[in-house]
Amino acid sequence: MSTPSGLRGRAQEPLAFDALPGQVSAGVPLEVCFAVSPAHPSNQLTLERFSGGRDRPAVRAWADGRDPASGAQRFRAQLPPLAADETVEYTPVLTRAGLRIAVLASRKTRGVRPATPPVVTERTAQPPAAVPRYEWASEFLGAFTVQLAKPPESFGPAPDGLHITFYIASGEIHGPKINAKIRGEGGDWMIVRRDGVGVADVRITYETDDGALLLSRYYGIFDLGPGGYERALRNDYEPVPPLVLAPQFVTSHPNWLWLNRLQCLAVGRVTMADLLVRFDLYAIRAGQPLPSSGLPRVDGAALVGDVH
Repeated sequence: MSTPSGLRGRAQEPLAFDALPGQVSAGVPLEVCFAVSPAHPSNQLTLERFSGGRDRPAVRAWADGRDPASGAQRFRAQLPPLAADETVEYTPVLTRAGLRIAVLASRKTRGVRPATPPVVTERTAQPPAAVPRYEWASEFLGAFTVQLAKPPESFGPAPDGLHITFYIASGEIHGPKINAKIRGEGGDWMIVRRDGVGVADVRITYETDDGALLLSRYYGIFDLGPGGYERALRNDYEPVPPLVLAPQFVTSHPNWLWLNRLQCLAVGRVTMADLLVRFDLYAIRAGQPLPSSGLPRVDGAALVGDVH
């Protein structure tokens, strides 16, 4: 029996989603790629799955740069392996800040068992493909902008790295969940390691539009690139290095107690020429919130926001 037309396994290069064949090899994951226009740094792409008469956990694509010719934003995703005779319909959904921007054309494919199964020996056996075990969601809280005071305060090299304090001159956060201004003198007590990675240690107090005080603590990575430690000693930095933080909040205000239970993620960049920090703040959710948490619960899906 010959191999069905269009039967594919995992290729070295991703397959364009528009060219997804009607049949794929059962038990083999498949990597696909997308091109999305117009490009936007907050775009997220999720593949909704429908199989066996019901919705399946969605597949989250990851950003893969820009197409040099068209400027389109590229994404990749790994499709989980299908069982023999299992048919799945994939619907790509483009979101931005938790809102649906576009629903792309769907594709349907079926898992087919190869006519001659490959002979697997101990020497050629490969471990099973790793797939995510838990669903989680990111919900956009707000966009953070802060002006750091000039110049930063450097304590010089120490045994554990270069200590630099970036004091905050002013700042604010605006979004669907949080609108507040920075109050007082917060700052980032950073250590730049000898591998060029800055370890952020931030303390900030916010005052919300309704007068609540929110204390935030941020830890994370400020990547200055190879040689970043030596350049930092000379006060020389990459122009716009990336910043990834894990913020937490503390407050006693009754309107904002739900923030105390959140683990957040912040992704952004720092413009070093004028010491301007910009990042987007997300709440990370794992399943339905507990009834006692004060967080909103939904009757349908257990996750709120963009599901990963």
